[in-house]
Amino acid sequence: PLSGFVLEGTNPYGKAASASTNTMLQRAVYSGFPVVQVGRGGTEGFAFRAGPILGGSNLTSIKARLLLMACIMKFGMLPVAQDPSKPTDAEKTATSDILDRYQAVFDTH
Repeated sequence: PLSGFVLEGTNPYGKAASASTNTMLQRAVYSGFPVVQVGRGGTEGFAFRAGPILGGSNLTSIKARLLLMACIMKFGMLPVAQDPSKPTDAEKTATSDILDRYQAVFDTH
C-alpha cells in the first residue's frame, strides 16, 4: 500500500521528542515508509532533513501529508531493507536516492 508518516514534532524544528521515537521512525523508513518531520502548529522555524527522515521545511502537518502523498504517487514507495533495523550500505544508498527526489519537492514547496 502507498503510505508514509508525518511527524509533527517539537517546535520550531519538528524533532522527535525522544531518541526511541526517532529510532522507530528510521526503522519505518527502511521498512519502505517515508517519514517527514514538521513543527507543531504554525511554525516559525524550518524542519530540515535528518538522515533518512525528510524535512518538511515550514509546512504544517496537513500540507506535508498532501505533499508526501504526491511524492509517493510520483516517485513510488521506498525499497524495503532485508533487516530494517540494520540496513546495509547498499540499502541505505538506494533509499537515499529516492528520498533525495522527495526532498527536492519539499524544498521547493
